[in-house]
Amino acid sequence: MPYAHRPDIFDADTHMMETPDWIASFADPDVRERLEPFVEGRAESLDHINDALSQFSRRQGDPAAVAGAEAAFMSMAYKGWHGLGSFDAAERVRANDLLGFQGQLVFPTSAFNQVIAARDRDVRLGGVRALNRGMAAFCSADRRMFGTAYIPLGAGPDTALMLVEEAVRAGFRVLLIDTIAPTGGQSFTHPDFDRIWARIQAEDLSIALHVGANGGEYNPVPTSFYNNGRSLRPHVDGDAPRDALSYVAMSYNAELFLAAMIFDGVLERFPGLRIAVVELGAAWIISWMRQMDQAFRAFRRLQDLSQVKMTPSDYVRRQIKVTPFAGEEIGWIMRSGAEDLLMFASDYPHHEGTDDPIGRFERTMEDLDEAVCAKFYNGNFRNFMGGNLV
Repeated sequence: MPYAHRPDIFDADTHMMETPDWIASFADPDVRERLEPFVEGRAESLDHINDALSQFSRRQGDPAAVAGAEAAFMSMAYKGWHGLGSFDAAERVRANDLLGFQGQLVFPTSAFNQVIAARDRDVRLGGVRALNRGMAAFCSADRRMFGTAYIPLGAGPDTALMLVEEAVRAGFRVLLIDTIAPTGGQSFTHPDFDRIWARIQAEDLSIALHVGANGGEYNPVPTSFYNNGRSLRPHVDGDAPRDALSYVAMSYNAELFLAAMIFDGVLERFPGLRIAVVELGAAWIISWMRQMDQAFRAFRRLQDLSQVKMTPSDYVRRQIKVTPFAGEEIGWIMRSGAEDLLMFASDYPHHEGTDDPIGRFERTMEDLDEAVCAKFYNGNFRNFMGGNLV
């Protein structure tokens, strides 16, 4: 029996877990030796990864090890690099069979952080290309996997458009973008970026925002908040928030970016754009829509908002989707006006997805009718992907 409790589930957030030498194997020779150290070279993290690699090697020749891993593959012991199929494409096909989802978005993990840490522009660009090549190779093993190609808008419209064209040629249907422009740079809603939005719309591509893909020098929590006389454990590998305060603030960059896309008229000019907000929580979506509608009413006579032809929340309902965290009260969120916005997400094989995301979601969905549940598990994902599902 697969993990999925119904046959029609699409998963809007899964990950691959790259290994230390993974991105170098896809990088051009002039970039390969200049990449930043994987997981910043931390010995503890590398030892943890080596243990996962050893367990993977054991599974290759030991049927009992395979049986044990498959029986417990959703448990917390099989998360991160230890997850079944976390870094090996062939094993991931088997993991997908066990999950039982019709399709899934796939995002990078530590190699993404390795790329964006590069200080040299050429190295960063080469790293982005290697990241996207590797993602395409990993996802080619299973048609159920929709890999995401990273497009760093902060590199400027010319470079971003070039990378979009490369992603199209490579067969990507979903683009991962950053949200905050570099200090002193152009907003991504500037008319110079319209040719990028136009190209994405013309190719019927989907766009994803994701925790950790902020861009710029943006930090939603000023460091002074941590000068509070209390201790805080160090942040370890991953893109999850480091503490409760960061969790509260983690959606701010997406809220600002999407509000700008609405108030600056981008979603009006490009009504075919489809944007998913992934692994940034979902409860904020209700108050945020109300706040934007109020901002529009308050400022439409004080500034030129003539490019906004609808109520801001109507653009959200038309073009934006959101993934909740396992354990969020999605029943309340959908009843409060988001039944057409939420998509199921497991975060497999990340720890944040927990050992039973479906069970945690279902505990808050008892009073939802089947039509609403079907939107959460299937319909809203199909709407996000447009014509890219067969």
